[in-house]
Amino acid sequence: ASTSAPAAGASTSAPAAGASTSAPSAASTSAPAAAASTTPASAANASSAISSTPIASTPTSGSSPCHQDSCKGGSSCVSLNNMFFCLCSEGYYYNSSTCNKGKIFPGKITVKISETTDLEHENSVTYQNLYLQVTNFFNDTFSNSEYGQTVILKVSTTPSARYEMRASNQLVEVEVVNIFRETTTENESSIFNAIDQAIKSNPSDFTEYIQQDRCDYYGCKRQNEQDECPSGLLCECKEGLERPNPQIPLCVALGPACSDTCNAENNRQCLVRSAGNAECLCLPGYKEDKNKICRACPFGYSGVGCENPYQLILTIVGTIAGILILSLVIAFVLSLRSNNKNKNVEEQNLIENYFQNLQLQETGFSNLGAGNLFPKIKVDLSRDDQPQSPYITQGSIPRPDY
Repeated sequence: ASTSAPAAGASTSAPAAGASTSAPSAASTSAPAAAASTTPASAANASSAISSTPIASTPTSGSSPCHQDSCKGGSSCVSLNNMFFCLCSEGYYYNSSTCNKGKIFPGKITVKISETTDLEHENSVTYQNLYLQVTNFFNDTFSNSEYGQTVILKVSTTPSARYEMRASNQLVEVEVVNIFRETTTENESSIFNAIDQAIKSNPSDFTEYIQQDRCDYYGCKRQNEQDECPSGLLCECKEGLERPNPQIPLCVALGPACSDTCNAENNRQCLVRSAGNAECLCLPGYKEDKNKICRACPFGYSGVGCENPYQLILTIVGTIAGILILSLVIAFVLSLRSNNKNKNVEEQNLIENYFQNLQLQETGFSNLGAGNLFPKIKVDLSRDDQPQSPYITQGSIPRPDY
């Protein structure tokens, strides 16, 4: 497994030992500070890189060592644990507050370190210690006026670093680019020999250095045996690679792409699978018909390929729930009307009984027709003996109309 970290490098103009996490010291403004670089994975994938003489800083809690005016000349400030670096574009190194064009020599060096925890985080102490170890090594190796700086491109732990329990035997592979002045007389052979000799003199910290071909680094075709690809901007890209921008010297493998008709206007989207192939599919809510046209999903369906029936289920459930609620409302209304009807019948019966009692009290007969056949007998009933109706208000009883 590989752990990539933002690349880093250092210059020889400031003492390498002067930068330390425990006792940070100020660096001269004339010292080279940083450079940016991108490297293709197998001459294809670009990644950022930084290189500089570390400038120590004491950031407040939760803040970055970088400040607004930390770097000049079009460079960017990149922070480590308690140091910051100035970042220039690919193939340039930072010197005297300026980004200077240089000649690159890429390669990979294997380093022995005692700790790999949080090595993938550029703000960790572990990464900063590795940064200092590597850049100080190249500072000491290239102690001449033509050397600009070393750029760390990528940090990868080896299998021994993951499984070896002894701290002193953890190995880390560091991809680097050593940048010299554009007019340097150094070549691949002289650079390799200098590094190889320095490793032999310091076997406790470094094991080997593998030189990378400059044309492969740029992703360029070699025109002939003598072609060293001095400039990535002028060389011809290898098959399957191209420059994403004319100002970028690296040829990279562009991601898989779909046809121009794979767009939102045609209700389509381009998806890149994990295998690296691109596939043009209909947008969610659309499905391809027999004529290869993305049509809107039928009613009740949605999602990718119209395979989601949740809307239809919700519609059916909502309809059934509405019918049940309406039925309950209707039943409640009918129940109220039935109760009111029964109440009215009871009220009518009580009123009729009350008037019959009045007639009996006045005429002695409950039936008015009987008064013509039999003599009237007046019955004197007290009010307490009369049944009371809750529907009759006393004192306002209408007199019988006869």
